[in-house]
This record gives sequence, C-alpha cells and structure tokens, in this order.
Amino acid sequence: MDLGRKHEWKEKGVEIGYVLGLSLILAAIIYFFASNWPGFEKWTKIALSIGLLILFYLVSYLVKFIFQRHPSLSSLFLFFGSLSFGVCVALLGQIYNSHADSYMLFVVWSIPVLLLSVISKFQPFYVASFILIHLAVYFYVFPSSGVQYVPKNYAQWVFLGIAILNGILFFIIEKNLIRSIPLQYLSLIVFHVIMLGLTVEKLFDPFNVIVSLMYIGSLGFLYRYLTQKEQNKGFLVILGLASIAFVIIKFIEFVIYTNTEWIFLFTFILPFIIVGLVIYGLRKWKVSGKGEEKHSFFRKIVVGITTAVASIIAGSSLFGISFLLINDIPFSFFAFFSIALILLAKIKSNWDSIITYTLLSTALFIGIPATFESNLGIDLLFIAGLLYIFWTFKNRTIRYIVYLSMMIVITGALFEPNEFTKEFVIGCILLINVVLYLISNSISKTAVGHILMHNSMFYGLLSFFILTFLFEDQKTIYYLTNILYFVTTTLLVLWSLRKSYSIRYRVFLAFWFAFIVYKYYDLVWSLVHKSITFLITGLFVLLIIQRFDRVPKEKISRHLLSLKAASIIAVIFLQLAILGVQVGKSESLLANGDLIKLELAPVDPRSLLQGDYLVLRYYISSLRIEEDGWNEVVRIGLIENKDGLFSYSGHYVVGKEVPADMMKKADVWITGRLKGYENIEYGIENYFVPEGTGLDLQEKVRYAYVKVAENGDAMLVELAEE
Repeated sequence: MDLGRKHEWKEKGVEIGYVLGLSLILAAIIYFFASNWPGFEKWTKIALSIGLLILFYLVSYLVKFIFQRHPSLSSLFLFFGSLSFGVCVALLGQIYNSHADSYMLFVVWSIPVLLLSVISKFQPFYVASFILIHLAVYFYVFPSSGVQYVPKNYAQWVFLGIAILNGILFFIIEKNLIRSIPLQYLSLIVFHVIMLGLTVEKLFDPFNVIVSLMYIGSLGFLYRYLTQKEQNKGFLVILGLASIAFVIIKFIEFVIYTNTEWIFLFTFILPFIIVGLVIYGLRKWKVSGKGEEKHSFFRKIVVGITTAVASIIAGSSLFGISFLLINDIPFSFFAFFSIALILLAKIKSNWDSIITYTLLSTALFIGIPATFESNLGIDLLFIAGLLYIFWTFKNRTIRYIVYLSMMIVITGALFEPNEFTKEFVIGCILLINVVLYLISNSISKTAVGHILMHNSMFYGLLSFFILTFLFEDQKTIYYLTNILYFVTTTLLVLWSLRKSYSIRYRVFLAFWFAFIVYKYYDLVWSLVHKSITFLITGLFVLLIIQRFDRVPKEKISRHLLSLKAASIIAVIFLQLAILGVQVGKSESLLANGDLIKLELAPVDPRSLLQGDYLVLRYYISSLRIEEDGWNEVVRIGLIENKDGLFSYSGHYVVGKEVPADMMKKADVWITGRLKGYENIEYGIENYFVPEGTGLDLQEKVRYAYVKVAENGDAMLVELAEE
C-alpha cells in the first residue's frame, strides 16, 4: 500500500474511531436516563424523548466545528438524529400504548429520512430509507402484534410488487438517476430474496409457475445485460448465488413432487449432464471469440454455479441411492468415498476445472456430515485430505471453503467423544487458529500464507468471542475471559491502525464492536452500570484516537444558512411537528374520550422497538361480521351492562361514519379493522410494561379501561384486576 493510500485509509480509521467514541458517550447518556425511565412522569418521558432527538442534531452541529478535518462526522450524527426520531415515535407509542411495531411507525419514520437522503445525498440516509420502507410493508402484511390472518394471495402479490419495484430501482440507479451503490446492491439482493421466497411452493402451483417463469426471464435478462457492459463483479456474484438457490429450490420441489426415493436414480445422472453441457457450451463460446478476456469473470460465475448445483444434486442423489439400496449403510463409507473423490480430483489434473471443482465440492458435501457419525481415525484422515486440498489447490475460493470445512470437522471431532466440555472444545479451536496464525506470518508473502492468515485470524477471533459467552457458572473465569477479550481486541485495533493494515483493522474493529453490542444483553449489569461503562469506554476511545489525529486543523466555511442547511432545519422542524401532533392527538383523546371497561385475556411477547408488552384479546375481538374484506374499516356498537362492562350490541357499520338512525342503538361506537376469520383489531391490543414483568401481570389482570373518541378512535389507558 503506497503512502497516499495509507494516509487516506488511516484518516478513515480515525473517523471510525471518533464515531465509536462519540456514540458510546451518547449511549451512556441514553442509558443513564433509561435507568430511571420507569420512575419518570409522563411529561418528563415525553420531554426526554424529544430531547434525545434534539441532542443528536445539536451534536451534529457542534461536531462540524470541533472536528473540522472530518466533516463526514457531522453528517453521521445528523443521520443518528434521524434514527432517534424513530425511537421518539416508538417511545411515544409506548407512553400512550399505541400499536407495537405498527407499520405506520415505519411509514412516519421513513418520511424525514427520505427527505434528508434527497437533501444531503449521504449514503446512510438512502440505506435507512430503503430499510424503513421495506419494514413498513412487511409489518403491514405481517404485524407482530395482535391476531391477524393475511390472505395468502394478497401477501404474494404485495411482495411480487415490491420485488418488481426493487428491480426498477436497480436500473434507476444504474442510469445514474440516483447515485448510491449500496442502495443498488440492496435493491438487487432484496429482488432476488423475494423472488426466491415466492417460488417456494408446490412445483406446479399456478402462482409458483408464473413467478418462476418471470424469475427465469429476469435472470436471463440480467446475465445478458451485465455481460454486455463493463462488468460489476459484485452484481454477478449475487446473480450467481441466486441462480444456485433457484435451481436447488426447484430440485427439492421436484423430488417432493415425485414422492418416490427411486427418483434419485434419475437425479444421479443430472450432474454429469449439467457438467458436460456447460463444458461444451463454454468451449464453443471461447472458440466463437465471445469468451474474450473481459468476460473471464462471467466464466468463473458459470463455473461456480455449475459446481455448486452439480455437487449438491450429486451428493443428495448419492445419499438417496445408498440408503435406498442399503438400509443400514455406515457413514464411514461416505467419508472414505469423499476422500477417494479428493484424490481423484488431484490425480486427474488434466480434467476441466469444472469437473475438478465438482468432485471436490461433492466430497465436502458428503464428507463433512459423514465425519459427525464416524470415529476419530476417519475424522483425522478426512482432515488430512482437507489440508492436502488447502495446500495444493491454488483457487482462493476453494481454500476459503476448505478452511471453514476443517474448522467444522475439527469441532465435530472434539465434541464426538462426549467427554469434553464446550468451553474446552472452543478453547482448542482458538488455540489451533492462534498457532496457524503464527505459522502464516512466516509464509505471509506466499498466496497460501496470505489466505491462512485471514482465515486463522477470523476464526480465532470468532472462537474467542464465543468463549466470552461461556463459563457462566464460573463467574471469575467468565469475567476474566471477557476482560481479556476486550483488552486483546482493543490492542489489536490500535496496532492494526498504527500499522495501516486495513483488512485486519476492519476485522478487529468488527469483533470489538460486536462485543460491546452483545454484552448489552449478556452481562448482568444495571442500566446505570452500562451508562458508566460506556462513558468510560467512549472517553478512552476518543483519547486514543486523538493521538492518531495530530494533523493541523483546517479552516472550513462557517456559512450555515445555505439552501442545504435551511432544508435540513426544515426537516428537523417537520419531525418536531409530527411528534407534537402525535402527543396532541393522544392527549385530546385522553381528555375528551368516553371511558369504557372491557374484559380481556392477555399474552406476553416483545416489541421490536418498544420493550415488553402484553398483547390483549377482548371478547369484542372475535365477532361474527358478515363482511369479509380484509383490513376493511368497521364501527362496532358497544353497550354497557349492569356491571359497568361494555360488550357487543349486535350492531356494526362498514366504514367510519355511523348513520344518525344507528347512533342510538349503542352507547359507544368504536372503530376497528377486519383481520380475517372473524377477527377485529381496534388499536388497543398492546399494553407496555416494565421489562420482565409481563408474565406476572398477565396472570392478574382481567379488564382494560379504554378511552374512545367521538370518531371511534380508541386508546388503552390502564389494566385492572377488577
């Protein structure tokens, strides 16, 4: 790496350090308030929620001047501010007991984020708005709260529409109408994931046939488009993986459809046909002159797809035929057979690479599961075969796959005797990778040494990370392991930053940050302790990063009243206005609504954003309504009985307006939505409780007090035992 690139990379590393340090300090502030959250009054909670939003935007403004050499930090905290807006909306939902994970939360949240992406062109805003819009669609179709039965065909067509929109978005970005490579990757990935999900159905189901044909056409079009222009390797890799998944899905559907084990006699022939046809086609393509150098990566994708598909079909068929012909065949047979395939692939070096890679992949596919049921001697023999592949084959992808396979087989071999604890096994994996990492340093200038270093570094840290979750019954060792991990990864991050080792820095930083994030849930501390810990850690990170950032500060323009700044300020005021409207509507309903009492039966799930809550079911949640339109608005008439409970009057109206002649037939008219199978949702199905108290509360409460506005909107006020 030349000096210019080293300096540029180190600048990015310093910026990441500043972000981590400042984020930890802000997290400390948030946790401090969260530790006292249950004891705060309603208006204090509302003020703190909105204050959180203002805090991030204020930090964004201040960072612009404090860290003048790193202007992107200001944009990052502007981005954090937009995320805190969603948290504010969720917290207000918790305070007023509105829908947990309601799709409207994500719709409202996405509006300012989308506006800020247009104004700032900052890539995280594009990504966040993309994710929020998709979450809104998902929770609209599959709400996490309440009992809802979404019509299958409705959900299928909704997701097909989303897939098509993602495909259109991909080409909009491709034509530079929007400049966002991360968004382009996301749109392509989501397109494939949804389309693949929609094709998982009975083989000849009409919708499956339609979507499968559409997807095949899309794959063909994308392959043709991407190979006719300057190739983007990432797009082709995604396309290749999606193609593999699609073929395997159809293979499984075909086997299930035939409903006979004898089909494996036929499918065993398929890999030979597939490999033969691909080899013939690629050779013809090369002879014709179309397979020139610029299409070499496309050829690698074709080889990869063929290898994966052929090896999976061959391995599955081999298992199927073997168990069909011999009921009690020993797994050691498959282990020896896979070793034979490895030797065959190496001995016949003049074979086409597709044949070689298919043999190796098939060996891994049948050999790894076989070692789980074999003895230690066979495991060691198979590991020796894997080491032979890793050392002699020059293909990078094969070496990465083989190293992962070795870790799986070694782990299985250590667990096999049932004598070793999981702590001992993971510790051995850590030690093995440390030794291999030290060996790789002595051969780091070779290709095999380079790959050995990357793999041993990653799997060593992964096993060390896993160890921090073990030893829970031995508290001293548990805390020592966690402290050692934190100190080790911190030193590795600083060392790699000083040495400008970009790949190692990213890996070390990822494991360091993963530890911080996961220990939020793992370590048994109070929120106050978390707050203090994050504050100290954040200050420590900032202190260290300052030592790497000793370049004289540059002056920047202080002219803030630009069109861009004014637009951002307008969006911030829009967010405050949305929060104000949410509070105003809720307070108005509380002040002016009719208080009614309903009988209920709760359960206890968890909200994605808002903590523990009870999902409530009322007697009026299941009514025989003649209308069958899913998600249609209805007004349900309630009458009060002598015990003060409100129940169904027997009258309902489709739509929000209740005719004058119907008004007198009920004491209160509440608005709901039809959710299929005689289920109605009123927006009062969730009651938020302090963390961990839901199960205790659900055993006690029997009634809910609800405020109902004149227009039928309802708000859950409290639960009661009587």
